[in-house]
Amino acid sequence: TCSLFREENEDQVSAFLSRHPDYKILPLAEAWEGDRGSMPGTGDFMRLTPRTHETDGFFAAIFQKQ
Repeated sequence: TCSLFREENEDQVSAFLSRHPDYKILPLAEAWEGDRGSMPGTGDFMRLTPRTHETDGFFAAIFQKQ
């Protein structure tokens, strides 16, 4: 998303996962390929902010079907 609001990001991830138990979150570190440079952030999700990354605000979650 182009949002940094929890209710538009993590809360939506939680809602999706509660409705789709056959999916899980693929942590960012597991999906990030080292040849693309340093990983933008830590934790399960990608969160870019103007202050830290000099970009607009962005959030991304990767879902993996089990």
